[in-house]
Amino acid sequence: MYKSYLVSLAALLSILAYTPPTGKTFTITHFNILFAPDMSNRVDPKLYKRPLNDVDILSIITNNLYPSILRFKRMENQKDRLMIDFINKGLIKQYQVNTEKLLINFGKFPTQRERIEYIFAKPGIKPSMEKDINEMTGEYSLVNNQAIKDNVGADIWSYLNQGIDENKILTNESIVKYKNDIYTNTYRNILILPTDGYIEAGIFGKGFDCSKNTINNFRKAFYTSGEKDMQEFLRKNKRFQIKPVNNELLKNLEILVMELYDRSLSKAGCATVHPTDMEIIKLLWTDWLQQSNVKRFELHPYASSKAEAEIIILKFIGIPTIKSL
Repeated sequence: MYKSYLVSLAALLSILAYTPPTGKTFTITHFNILFAPDMSNRVDPKLYKRPLNDVDILSIITNNLYPSILRFKRMENQKDRLMIDFINKGLIKQYQVNTEKLLINFGKFPTQRERIEYIFAKPGIKPSMEKDINEMTGEYSLVNNQAIKDNVGADIWSYLNQGIDENKILTNESIVKYKNDIYTNTYRNILILPTDGYIEAGIFGKGFDCSKNTINNFRKAFYTSGEKDMQEFLRKNKRFQIKPVNNELLKNLEILVMELYDRSLSKAGCATVHPTDMEIIKLLWTDWLQQSNVKRFELHPYASSKAEAEIIILKFIGIPTIKSL
């Protein structure tokens, strides 16, 4: 183990030993990944059966930190960050969460040598990436289990409005000049949001929710109208729109919405009404996130396997994968 570590360390350090100046400008892009699951009753497997739980989805991210994410178009000075966040802040105290275990920050190391030692778990070096991943997964597993027993509605509207703040969004750093070269550190802020798509918390009936009742009312009004295009119907009937969030930081945020769940389907997965809940949820969410000026987003129903979820995540982040379903 130790010999293997030394070989890997020597190989990496040899690459970093000398980089001649070129007189060019280099832009280094780092990943700031937020994982903020909806901890409403959707997490209860007795109510909503899904192939994966949120701990499985988190493990996909942590398993791909190295080398897939950390080595993507970079060899050194990675400042990537992975943080588990809470849509409802009150749950931190309610579940007695140790938030210190819910952050892995590769930007904290002053030198690349220290970063490499952390990644490869050099003997005698504490902490290590492996240890921190285990602690993060363990702490979040406790939180998820607690949420199954004692869950509350997730106020996603308020989270995007106030929860996404300067502490969550990393901005581009000042230009660094080294010899004849210029380096710019930029960040991609990515929110991975597992949710069923039903916003059933906070204020109801005033444009801040996407509840089952709102979806049913939309469907009924759409039928009655005789309109054939749902998007056009929504444009004409703004009372069904989710109010846009006025948060300038969303312009620098990419949102991957995962695990959407269609309650209108039968147990066998057959449609019982048209348009289905899923069709309406995607319509309302798409309009909402567009009107809120979110930089980029995707909406996905729940994955049928871990392999499928991994492809969705890596593709959204932009990491090449040759894995197939």
